[in-house]
Amino acid sequence: MTKNIILDNINNPEVLEASYQSSPSEFIGDFKQEFESHNESETLKVWHARLNYCQSVTDARTKLPISILIILCLIAGFIAKVPTFFNIDSEWYYPRFIPFAVIGTVIFYFLSIMTSQKMQKIVAGGLLVCAVYTALLPNSTSSASITMALIHLPLLLLTLLAISFMSERWEGVQSRLSFIQYIGEVGIYSVLILLGGMVLTGVTLGLFSLIGLSIEQWYMDYIVVLGLASAPLVATYLFDAIQKRQSKFSIILSNAFSPLFLVTILVYLIAAIYQGESPYSNRAFLIIFNGLLVVILAITIFSISGRERKNTTNITDFINMALIGATLMVNIVALSAIIFRWSEYGVTLNRVVVTGANLLIFIHLALLLKQYIKQVWYNAEPLELEVTITKYLPVYSVWSVIVVVVLPIIFQYK
Repeated sequence: MTKNIILDNINNPEVLEASYQSSPSEFIGDFKQEFESHNESETLKVWHARLNYCQSVTDARTKLPISILIILCLIAGFIAKVPTFFNIDSEWYYPRFIPFAVIGTVIFYFLSIMTSQKMQKIVAGGLLVCAVYTALLPNSTSSASITMALIHLPLLLLTLLAISFMSERWEGVQSRLSFIQYIGEVGIYSVLILLGGMVLTGVTLGLFSLIGLSIEQWYMDYIVVLGLASAPLVATYLFDAIQKRQSKFSIILSNAFSPLFLVTILVYLIAAIYQGESPYSNRAFLIIFNGLLVVILAITIFSISGRERKNTTNITDFINMALIGATLMVNIVALSAIIFRWSEYGVTLNRVVVTGANLLIFIHLALLLKQYIKQVWYNAEPLELEVTITKYLPVYSVWSVIVVVVLPIIFQYK
């Protein structure tokens, strides 16, 4: 960057943006010098408002001291080790409270930096209600309704996490898109942290074995458990405080894997037909179908969330359309197989839940495909595609409440 690059390119916004993106700190330093002597420029005024706004937002959300982060990590580890400390039945405890160790502590992270006391009370109250309700659920390992409730409990906690992340802006399209990107980024960061932890574990155990100290059991019981429980929390801190909530990986990876998943699902369907496999008779095959739906829906949403708001289309849009279309065909087959099992084996809670989840995903994908067609062929507003994603998200939250709370009551916790 030259000394006068800002003034030399004051009428070239692309160059200024490229300079800022390549070296933000250097750009800001040069900008401050130029703005003092040329504060009458409208372009520099816009940049001044932008940089100061970003700074104020960043300052508002990154005041969490590292000491608080460490305490939250220790709390996550403590929750994970409660059965050991207090001689509680682990088979009863872990399905109920591990989500609180992993997701609940992240919720407290955002509560600690939230400025709205009203939203703090709502989220904290919701988290307390969830914990009490979970603790009061009957202890029955043979109950399908309780099993499904515990499986969907993390989805309900993710709803509270979303509210804590978005705070008072929870209704905004951009806030919901930011939360989607946050989930993708934290997932990637968590995997990287855990991979690094595996390397550290191997090195640590190897070093101590060289001096004749066997710490494997203690290390696995405490340090590894602490790392597993607190990885999403540390990943959240990295995304929020270090990366300033800038999505870097999830969108890139989703765009890269979209064509790969499209090829995979098509080849898989052809191979399954060739092998004579049928979701009507093979329950495991049907479960794989349902897993594909969730994975492909997530990839499509991550890809769309990072799409530029332009009326132009690119190869990624056509790949996403093809992927959604192929997934809808898979969904139709899965739904018909579930209905077939209803007619053959009767109504059970598991089939009710699976049917509901398939219908929710089918409707969401159909709406996305419809809006994509409008976008590509009829030049609809790009924002409408994002609205289609974000407005449907509360439906999943309502469904999680139904499965966690309503269905166990209807089926009398059986």
